Amino acid sequence: MSFYVVCYKKRNNPRMDVRICQKKCSEKDDCEEYLSFHKVAVQDKENLPPIESRSMQLEVA
Repeated sequence: MSFYVVCYKKRNNPRMDVRICQKKCSEKDDCEEYLSFHKVAVQDKENLPPIESRSMQLEVA
Protein backbone atom coordinates (compact mmCIF):
# COMPACT_ATOMS: atom_id res chain seq x y z
CA MET A 1 0.00 0.00 0.00
CA SER A 2 1.37 3.37 -0.98
CA PHE A 3 1.26 6.41 1.24
CA TYR A 4 1.65 9.94 -0.04
CA VAL A 5 2.68 13.30 1.37
CA VAL A 6 2.19 16.73 -0.14
CA CYS A 7 5.49 18.34 -1.02
CA TYR A 8 5.08 22.10 -1.08
CA LYS A 9 8.35 22.54 -2.95
CA LYS A 10 7.07 20.75 -6.05
CA ARG A 11 4.81 22.91 -8.17
CA ASN A 12 3.23 20.70 -10.84
CA ASN A 13 2.60 17.53 -8.87
CA PRO A 14 2.99 18.11 -5.13
CA ARG A 15 1.69 14.66 -4.16
CA MET A 16 4.70 12.38 -3.62
CA ASP A 17 5.13 8.81 -2.48
CA VAL A 18 6.65 8.72 0.98
CA ARG A 19 9.32 6.22 -0.10
CA ILE A 20 10.58 8.59 -2.80
CA CYS A 21 10.60 11.47 -0.36
CA GLN A 22 12.47 9.33 2.15
CA LYS A 23 15.17 8.30 -0.31
CA LYS A 24 15.68 11.42 -2.42
CA CYS A 25 14.78 14.50 -0.43
CA SER A 26 17.66 16.17 1.33
CA GLU A 27 15.34 18.31 3.46
CA LYS A 28 13.13 15.54 4.86
CA ASP A 29 14.44 16.14 8.39
CA ASP A 30 12.93 19.65 8.36
CA CYS A 31 9.78 18.87 6.37
CA GLU A 32 6.60 19.09 8.46
CA GLU A 33 4.61 16.80 6.14
CA TYR A 34 7.21 14.03 6.19
CA LEU A 35 7.79 14.27 9.94
CA SER A 36 4.06 14.13 10.71
CA PHE A 37 3.64 11.09 8.47
CA HIS A 38 6.64 9.40 10.06
CA LYS A 39 5.30 10.09 13.55
CA VAL A 40 1.91 8.57 12.68
CA ALA A 41 3.54 5.53 11.05
CA VAL A 42 5.65 4.84 14.14
CA GLN A 43 2.59 5.11 16.39
CA ASP A 44 0.67 2.67 14.18
CA LYS A 45 3.50 0.14 14.37
CA GLU A 46 3.57 0.38 18.16
CA ASN A 47 -0.19 -0.23 18.39
CA LEU A 48 -0.12 -3.43 16.32
CA PRO A 49 -0.19 -6.68 18.26
CA PRO A 50 2.79 -9.01 17.81
CA ILE A 51 2.75 -11.18 14.67
CA GLU A 52 2.31 -14.38 16.67
CA SER A 53 -0.89 -13.18 18.33
CA ARG A 54 -2.29 -11.97 15.00
CA SER A 55 -1.73 -15.40 13.45
CA MET A 56 -3.34 -17.07 16.44
CA GLN A 57 -6.39 -14.83 16.03
CA LEU A 58 -6.64 -15.90 12.40
CA GLU A 59 -6.44 -19.58 13.34
CA VAL A 60 -9.17 -19.23 15.94
CA ALA A 61 -11.47 -17.42 13.53
